[in-house]
Amino acid sequence: MRCYFNLVSSHHTITDEEGLEVADVDEARSFAHQAAAEMIQDGIAEIARWRGWEVEARNASGTVLFTAGFDAVLTAEARKAEAQAAAEASTNEHGTYAYNKAA
Repeated sequence: MRCYFNLVSSHHTITDEEGLEVADVDEARSFAHQAAAEMIQDGIAEIARWRGWEVEARNASGTVLFTAGFDAVLTAEARKAEAQAAAEASTNEHGTYAYNKAA
């Protein structure tokens, strides 16, 4: 089925004109989460700018299949990025923890 992923806030809508073929709603939901995560990783989505936005998935006839708050994805990705940065900072090039490393 063809699914369209609009970005919606209380004042604006960014409409997906192309859409994407997905097998079912579960695949559409997974894609929406991955797309938001990639935007964050690539630096396209800054947390402060996207608070309050939702991904709205619609089928070809325009029926809303689901909405997913961007805040939840942003918060989860921010926590993941912070944890990864902390882990990288606490290990040295040999993969051992650098407990005695001077700041």
